[in-house]
Amino acid sequence: MGPSVGWVSAPQQTVLAIIGTGTYSLARGMNLVTINANANVTINLPSAKAAPAGPQAIPGQWILVPIVIVDIGGFAATNTYTINPSGAETISSLASIRLASNFGAFVLKPILETGGWTLTQ
Repeated sequence: MGPSVGWVSAPQQTVLAIIGTGTYSLARGMNLVTINANANVTINLPSAKAAPAGPQAIPGQWILVPIVIVDIGGFAATNTYTINPSGAETISSLASIRLASNFGAFVLKPILETGGWTLTQ
């Protein structure tokens, strides 16, 4: 963030490895999700919106890196991998998205000012 606001420590990479069916809620700051499950998986994203008071009010709220979600097992075409945004937020104006290509991936960039996510890849 810089010397005027103060330095904020953030991990370079946090990985969630999904190997079974279920619903998984991502924590703020998580940035890599690998799916190797021959089963249905639902991923709930954290809120992308930062504190309205600005970066000085709550340190770390304005640090949120893109999230990469990838099918490393090659099971996406035969199973349902659903990604849901938090609350009323959207993913590129969609209520949810589905990873449907074997070995496919999504890169989701947070929109800190208004909330929601932009699908960049």
